[in-house]
Amino acid sequence: MTRAPAARSRFRCSDVLRTAWSGVVSRPQRTVLASLGVALGIGALTALSGAAASNQAQLLAELDRMGANLAIVTATPGPDDVPVPLPQTAPEMVGRVDGVAEVGVFETAPEDVHVYRTDLVPATETNGLDVAVARPDVLGAIEATLASGRWFDDATRALPVTVLGHTAADRLGITRPGDRVWIGGHWYGVIGILDSAGLATEIDTAAILGDRWVRDSFAGADIGDLSALYVRAEPGRIDQITDTLPSAASPGSPFVTVSTLTELADARTTADDSLHTLGLVLAGIALLVGAVGIANTMVVTVLERRGEIGLRRSLGARSVHVAVQFLTEAAILALVGGIAGLVLGAAAAAIIAAVSGQPVVIPAEVVAVSPGVAVLVGALAGLAPALRAARLSPTVALRAA
Repeated sequence: MTRAPAARSRFRCSDVLRTAWSGVVSRPQRTVLASLGVALGIGALTALSGAAASNQAQLLAELDRMGANLAIVTATPGPDDVPVPLPQTAPEMVGRVDGVAEVGVFETAPEDVHVYRTDLVPATETNGLDVAVARPDVLGAIEATLASGRWFDDATRALPVTVLGHTAADRLGITRPGDRVWIGGHWYGVIGILDSAGLATEIDTAAILGDRWVRDSFAGADIGDLSALYVRAEPGRIDQITDTLPSAASPGSPFVTVSTLTELADARTTADDSLHTLGLVLAGIALLVGAVGIANTMVVTVLERRGEIGLRRSLGARSVHVAVQFLTEAAILALVGGIAGLVLGAAAAAIIAAVSGQPVVIPAEVVAVSPGVAVLVGALAGLAPALRAARLSPTVALRAA
């Protein structure tokens, strides 16, 4: 005797969603509590990830400002012990290197020219200060900030004015722009004072002159030559560009040196990796909290709805139908909670960053995957209760109800 083939299931996706949604909205209090657990988990994930990313961005920016992503390209002496100048095309060529963000140019300073507080100070009392010649693009390349005053522009770079480094201003007793100092036998007006340039101490101890003024006012064969290029790399790319800079600055020349603050760059990499790992650990803990909340809610739901389960089984619903329904309910609860948690977490991260004075950074990957992760976590958390509901026999479920 041939057995008739089993009838195909007519429980369509729309039926699953409608039935699961009915189970969600028919118990608003439990839905709110279950979604709240997920919302807290995803909210904690978003808030902690955002706070960690904001803190990381501030720390890395500070390390970059101190010179972690700064390379200094200089000319080295040739066989006659005379520095071989960098070609005038070097700034443009270096600026085209992939990974280079800014290029600042220092030109050769006049020989035996120093800065003094007044014209009465003996020439030997230099206070360990130097004179540097800079183009206007230097400020952006070294990411220096002005304590007061202004930096060179197209007008002031051709005038007898100076910008003092932080240490230079302190040793000269200059506290504000508008004062004057004695340089190379002439008075120069102070138009700006820099904040500390971090580990670029040669800038801190310099009186900086405009490049056009030096070319027009001082004689010398090397006036106008390029003495150094301060190259600011894009965040995290200093190691990628270091080997390329010599050939870009002076193709074919062996008389080019590139120096970086290796220890600071290594510290930046370590901090980046450590903070990223910390963010992942915190995210995992937050998701675990949400999963436990959904699992507890779904277990209680199965216990309370045994009568419904028994009735549906008696009317012909299969075990797989019951399991899919409860699994879908768990996913819907998780999705609602995930979206709410994402909004709350992003707001919390923004508030934390604003209060701490840090840049607001919400990782794009967190925003993109949080709803999907919430659904996945909810489905996994609801899997055991769903299978438990599917194993209930109709008679036992109706008797227990």
